[in-house]
Amino acid sequence: MPVITQDVALCAEHLRAGRLVGMPTETVYGLAADARQDAAVQQVFALKGRPASNPLIVHLESAAQVSQWAAEVTPAARPLMDAFWPGPLTLVLPARDEVSRSVTAGQDSVALRVPAHPSAQALLAAFGGGLVAPSANRYMSISPTSAAHVAQQFAGSDLLILDGGSCQVGLESSIVSLLPGDSPRLLRRGMLGQDQLEAVLGEPLEGKAGAVRAPGQHHRHYAPNTPTLAFMQAPAEALASTRCGWLWCGGVQPSQGPAMYLGAEPQAYAAGLYAALYQLDALGLERLYVQLPPQQAEWAAVHDRLARACQRLD
Repeated sequence: MPVITQDVALCAEHLRAGRLVGMPTETVYGLAADARQDAAVQQVFALKGRPASNPLIVHLESAAQVSQWAAEVTPAARPLMDAFWPGPLTLVLPARDEVSRSVTAGQDSVALRVPAHPSAQALLAAFGGGLVAPSANRYMSISPTSAAHVAQQFAGSDLLILDGGSCQVGLESSIVSLLPGDSPRLLRRGMLGQDQLEAVLGEPLEGKAGAVRAPGQHHRHYAPNTPTLAFMQAPAEALASTRCGWLWCGGVQPSQGPAMYLGAEPQAYAAGLYAALYQLDALGLERLYVQLPPQQAEWAAVHDRLARACQRLD
């Protein structure tokens, strides 16, 4: 059975011993391991059921540690680090030769982040090094935003979980690639919007390129076990069924099945999205229906996650 604790020193001791720890961040909970111990890193892939071709993000206590992992801090990286670290931003930089290619999925680049969550900061300070910490869930299932979600995901394990409360951001970090000889690229959308990032960079961010892989790119990801459909127009027959659950962001319609309303403000919606999906998914329903939010820039990260978690109805 998983054990939930607030003992930071105990969690750091587990990590130094090559064991895994559920770690809170402001985005989602991560499955943390010592990024310098290959055996521990392999445990992360095994417990999650994550393919080795999917790279991991290394979490650091501060930007001062970046040079221990990145062979070069490209000029565009400094202003982004100064503006958004600690925070929900991951930067992909050239990796030092000694960085394990198990962490980078065989690539010569490494993804780095400095989380803002106080419990994550405390754990990183107590541990004293870099931690890989992909979302603490089974591969492609709903990302966890509470310690209870992590315990649910790994109910059959003896995982130690550091309880830091509910995640405030609720969606995974924005990922920006800043590799020499290439344009800055937005590899994954997060609640740090593209316009905010470009304002600091002073140049546009291009889209993904085939040469660089980043976490969260699978076409199906963040998905409940219950078949889930995203809609613009709610189907009347489903509204009349007690076996259908609903997640609304505006214009709520009466339904016979259970329903949740996350509001029409993107930050609050994002913070509550995964928790709402966990709650609805646990009800044993036939289907879940998720109302699509507005097609506006501030909702881009939410649309990205819903596109991977749901089948589009219309």
